[in-house]
Amino acid sequence: MAFDQASSPEQFVRAAALYQEILDSGVVSGAVLYNQGNAFMRGGERGRALACYRQAKRHRPRDPYLDANLRNALSGHNATGRKPVVEYVLFWQDWVSYSSKFTLSSVFALLTFGLAVGSLYLWPVVLKRCALAALLVTLALVLSAVYDWYRFTHVKHGVIVGDQVVARKGDGVSYEAAFTEPLAEATEFVVSDQRNGWVLVRLTGAQEGWVRADAVVIY
Repeated sequence: MAFDQASSPEQFVRAAALYQEILDSGVVSGAVLYNQGNAFMRGGERGRALACYRQAKRHRPRDPYLDANLRNALSGHNATGRKPVVEYVLFWQDWVSYSSKFTLSSVFALLTFGLAVGSLYLWPVVLKRCALAALLVTLALVLSAVYDWYRFTHVKHGVIVGDQVVARKGDGVSYEAAFTEPLAEATEFVVSDQRNGWVLVRLTGAQEGWVRADAVVIY
């Protein structure tokens, strides 16, 4: 692979571009995103690496190497905010991958149905109790999957990839700066709006400002 042969920042960035071609072909892979993040990191593109690692976490939630590289990319930056209450309730949320939650929901739904039907013919008391337990697990998994859909698909996330990006109070360079300091590379945000080549970013603490679209990566 180009990554193994790369020895300069420019070559690592080119390797990251090859991984992007794989992703653009329709491949959904935590391994590809992880390797792309490594290539960007070695290429000096910390913001782009962070975006890759965040996406890879959706598919590889328990990978210790990914966790270590993510912490390295976050060095000097705060996470995107306080953990929502729902993630304390769904305490397993970051133990199971995004796609696995949907698969497990389907499996337990079928198991619940099978147990319910079986209780009509055999061991009604036992199978009904098993069906009820399976139903509760199914509902918990469905809730978990829906929450993942909301936070990963419905909500758009992003990372600043430019150096010292000035956020403004409107979608144009004529507007005054929204903050006293420019945004550093690898600053994370949630997308509030997009128009005219600008992105309205929401930072931790609900602060908002407009930045150029070419200074960010959105995922």
